Amino acid sequence: MKILVTGATGFLGSRVVPRALAQGHEVVGLARSTTAAAALRNQGAATVAGDLTRPAGLTPAFAEAGCAALLNLASLGFGHTDAIVSATRAAGIHRAVFLSTTGIFTSLDPPSKRVRIAAEHTIRTSELDWTIIRPTMIYGGPDDRNMARLLALVRRVGVLPLPGGGRRLHQPVHVDDLAATVLRALSADAAIGRSYDVAGPRALSLREVVAAAAAAEDRRVYCVPVPARPALAAARVYERHATAPRLKAEQIARLAEDKAFDIGAAMRDLDHRPRPFGVGIAEQAAADRQAAGRLAPAADRPASIRPDRLRRLARDLHAVAAVAGGPTALRFAAAIARHAPAVLRTGTLDAADRAMAQGSHTYHPLPGVHVILPGGAFGGAREMYCRGVYHALPGFAPTADEIVVDLGANQGLFSVLAARAGADVIAVEAQRGFASVFVNHAAVNGVSHRIQLLHALVGPSTGVFADERARHGATHWGGDVERLTMSQVLETGGVDRVDLLRLDIEGSEFALFDEPGWLNAVGRIVMEVHPGFGDPATLVGRLRRHGFEVTLLDNDLRRVGDLGGASSGYLYARRAERSAGIPAAGTPAPVSARVPG
Repeated sequence: MKILVTGATGFLGSRVVPRALAQGHEVVGLARSTTAAAALRNQGAATVAGDLTRPAGLTPAFAEAGCAALLNLASLGFGHTDAIVSATRAAGIHRAVFLSTTGIFTSLDPPSKRVRIAAEHTIRTSELDWTIIRPTMIYGGPDDRNMARLLALVRRVGVLPLPGGGRRLHQPVHVDDLAATVLRALSADAAIGRSYDVAGPRALSLREVVAAAAAAEDRRVYCVPVPARPALAAARVYERHATAPRLKAEQIARLAEDKAFDIGAAMRDLDHRPRPFGVGIAEQAAADRQAAGRLAPAADRPASIRPDRLRRLARDLHAVAAVAGGPTALRFAAAIARHAPAVLRTGTLDAADRAMAQGSHTYHPLPGVHVILPGGAFGGAREMYCRGVYHALPGFAPTADEIVVDLGANQGLFSVLAARAGADVIAVEAQRGFASVFVNHAAVNGVSHRIQLLHALVGPSTGVFADERARHGATHWGGDVERLTMSQVLETGGVDRVDLLRLDIEGSEFALFDEPGWLNAVGRIVMEVHPGFGDPATLVGRLRRHGFEVTLLDNDLRRVGDLGGASSGYLYARRAERSAGIPAAGTPAPVSARVPG
């Protein structure tokens, strides 16, 4: 295909043009200067002289290019869209892909927002076969102006103040992943007449973003929460008095907004395949070090690999061998070796987990229990089945004839494990998008009859899903759901007693335990705790007052007195003795792994 590209020498364009040429496309770049034209010709692209600020010259320039498609990477925020659309139509170009931004959804009102919204309206009402791509914040490479600043900051400071505690969500997309997706949009018939939000694979809190950047530089940064309003006021004062302000009040205000987006449509229609942020930021940090001639951090030098990471890696491999078998462990070890740079830089096994996506794996997480899952679930299964994060202490594994409630069931890994052990399960998940994979996991393992799947929010006044935009921006949201109290969950499930309650509800646990009247019906609890949304000590105190023995574990599953500044940990609770006040188990209603109603 012969493609006319505007913005061809920009941050994104400099990735799109060589990728398009490598795929066999002919590329003609609109160049407003001899320097830009020379840069494009050095890459193998043709050029045509033109300047978006001079609309009269665009139509002859577009006609001279003689292209079949337009790829407009130039910003829509400068008011050039009417002229671009007119020149495209006059040149006989029908297929056009335009780059916009998710910034049009901000609650703020910068002038560029109105210009971009009007530009999108012009595109949608044109007679072109148009597609609009809206990326979130773009990062990656030494010329990045977003995360490059954060990497430079974490290299210099050990303490970083975060407005609002850094709880708001961000979903950066790597520039190379965006470039690949933009090009695929040109040939995707399903994309004609549609707009797509394009972001990273999942939303992260700002604290998580900072932590990943610090890990990429092998630094430890302590995040200090500061109230958002005073920080915004201080930024305004600074901006008024600074000759060339390096920080603007609007940037602080944007940090107080969630920027999480559903990328399901882009994944489906454009085969959008974003890399995890931890991997992308580690790659960027390495590229920055190489460009600056700096030494790599210790994690990048095999002779200086931290002993604790080696011990953790050895434990993980041993656990995979014990639960998933020797051949799977050998395959996983090979994946770790292939992706060693990313593993060492990020301190996670995410890259190796993704390499296990082909085929399926069989796990034996409990005596007499085996579970079959597709390779795409390997990362979750490694944590839940191999590491055993929810049955790390004796007496907490689900057993036959028990009633189990699984809050935050996700794709159903714990629910299937409990059902395979012979328990009846009430699974509760807020994101409807997990339903199909959940149902498939249950069916493959023959336990659909033991699981009832409810789509509902519990404890929604705290946690990630307390914010409506965060819910709607979740990758598997799929539509609004009921809000249920824990008592209503038990009533809907047709039980009056729970032997085991498992929770992973992203901070909503603090609101859940404020609800009265249901704890006396529960025998054992195992949960992930998120200290960023409340004080774990309050949960411990409440459970002990209700007759539970409580144990806290850190993320390495070691017993601790408190979770300190950790982003998460685990809480295990069981009753010291069954009291007479706990009702006998009721007869559960018939259950089935399907979406009700």
